[in-house]
Amino acid sequence: MRLNELVAHYDPSLVVHILRQQGWPAEEGSGAEEQTLARLSDRDRLAALWTGLPAEGRWLVEGLQQAGGSMPALVLSILYEATAEDTPAIPFEELAVHLAALGLIYWHRGGWRVRSLRPQGEAVLPDEVAAALPVLPSLPPDRVYPASPQRLARDLGRMARFLRRSSGIALTRDGRLPARWVRALQRWLGLAGSPRDLAYIAFLRRLLERMGVLRTHGATLILETLHPFWEQEATDRAAAAFHAWKGAGISEGEEGEHLSPELLRARLEQGLRGHEAGAWIPLPALVAAALREPVARAPDPLSPAGQERAARWKAWLMEETLWPLHWLGVLDRGDRGGRWTMVRLTAFGAWMLGVGEPVALPEEGGRLVVQPDFRILAFEPISETVRTALEAFTEPTPGEPISIYQITREALYRGLSQGWDIPRVIRFLEGISGEPLPPNVRRSLEDWHRRFNRVRIYRRVTLVRSGEDGLPADPSLRPLGEGLGWTGERAEALAARWRARGIRPWRSGFRPEDLRNQVVAEDSGILRWTGPFPHPGVERLLEPFTERTPEGFRITEASLQAGREAGLSLSEILQRLQQVHRGPLPAGLLARLLTWSEHPPRARWEPVILLRMDRPEILEALCREPALSPWVRPLDAHTLMVRADHAPALKAWLEAMGITVEEVR
Repeated sequence: MRLNELVAHYDPSLVVHILRQQGWPAEEGSGAEEQTLARLSDRDRLAALWTGLPAEGRWLVEGLQQAGGSMPALVLSILYEATAEDTPAIPFEELAVHLAALGLIYWHRGGWRVRSLRPQGEAVLPDEVAAALPVLPSLPPDRVYPASPQRLARDLGRMARFLRRSSGIALTRDGRLPARWVRALQRWLGLAGSPRDLAYIAFLRRLLERMGVLRTHGATLILETLHPFWEQEATDRAAAAFHAWKGAGISEGEEGEHLSPELLRARLEQGLRGHEAGAWIPLPALVAAALREPVARAPDPLSPAGQERAARWKAWLMEETLWPLHWLGVLDRGDRGGRWTMVRLTAFGAWMLGVGEPVALPEEGGRLVVQPDFRILAFEPISETVRTALEAFTEPTPGEPISIYQITREALYRGLSQGWDIPRVIRFLEGISGEPLPPNVRRSLEDWHRRFNRVRIYRRVTLVRSGEDGLPADPSLRPLGEGLGWTGERAEALAARWRARGIRPWRSGFRPEDLRNQVVAEDSGILRWTGPFPHPGVERLLEPFTERTPEGFRITEASLQAGREAGLSLSEILQRLQQVHRGPLPAGLLARLLTWSEHPPRARWEPVILLRMDRPEILEALCREPALSPWVRPLDAHTLMVRADHAPALKAWLEAMGITVEEVR
């Protein structure tokens, strides 16, 4: 657009103001428009202004130039705020007014008079200004964040395996993962815990849910262990994730009247299809085309409607489109000066958008190195099978392009339950790395193997616990400690032999019904034994969230928090208490537990009045009246409960029907 077309729609007083901002004396009605055109199109002046601009100002002008010379002011504000890594040093309004006062950019409102330098309508870079500015070279980004569909496939598998190992995760009231599980997931995926990392974890969960691998049953996350996802290779897994994220999409000509997340995504994909994979695409040009809207309908960015729309479109653009496309492996991110300025379509992204050939994501070709410090360095790419095996007996720390797996005694002991004995671990590591293990690592593993095999497990034994008199003398009894021993004989035979000696043992088992009525709770949190000896099964149930006392156990705020950190939800803690408690739990204790948890109890005091009616059919008819139903609540066939503030209106309504109302105080 030419400069004279833009200035023609400027209020004369605003033109005079611009000239005075430049230090030129001007009076309204004295040829200010001609002076403006002559002075503001001077090439030397424009080149000097460009040299003195801050980096943010240059970025705005470059963005307009890359978008074809014009862009809605609302979209320009979204780009300026959304693409900065941190909060911009110069607010958008201040910077935009400054550029307009210098005569570098202009506002155009489709024929409406422009009376202010504040951002409005459409931001335009006039042809004369664009021609006078130095040619902006197509510089590559100074920092590239490559997208990786392999990383996405790996993280999806790792998150799914984490949830499978921690089956039955109870969600919060608003359907989110509890904070402690989120922190554990961050460590498991090797994330730092920034807000962007939290958004990435939520994105992975949505993908698993859309793919059918993860579902919610009530307030619990459930994994579908028979889903084909567990057998998919990296290429199939990444492609399935992209299609799950995209969903059904929209068809051509289905845009409708207003922009939506689906339409924004479709426009961005259409703009990406016009570029070859590997070529950098200026983000302003891509976003301006996707967020296009008639200028007359777009609100000004500083108006309440404009701020509300800018916040919504910014969330759609970054959180629901650009970042997901980067996480999915479709778009590389390019930054200049700490600002996201361009994107690049990957070969995988071109395939997903239908403009490139199919690609195969390699899962072989990497290697494993076992170091003397018991660390296993896994150089990508490695297959999901190898990752799953390593995670069974090591502590993983994922990375890019090297993941670290630490061998520890605790992790090896955990692997024993999955069939990974020490000889198998040694054979696996030497086979997958192609080299003998470091001598110190092999010696330690073999020593741990001997120690592990020193443990002997006795099944079907009888545990004996006595009081102050000590254990009874019996050749089959083996002491374990003071007042504690065990024997391989059946409890019935042992009890019959001891009764003959005048000893009457009190027997307990490990059936669920044997745990009932074992303790009684007080409001203070003290749990007292009801029998002469504590049941071992009760101790095992209560130990994670209680403290030991001479009377039995005690629940405190600290012990309850320790139980929650150990993986128990409040509902599970209450269920365990009720399983061993005699009778219902005291109300005072329940209130304490709820107060210490994330769901403190609340009560509401509401004055009510009771309406007694001698004829139940009249009472039933009253409950069916639409005008009365919000006021009343039936208690029985003759009684209604009415809120006190509604009682006078209800009384007047009844008397108007001819019903005599007697007040009893």
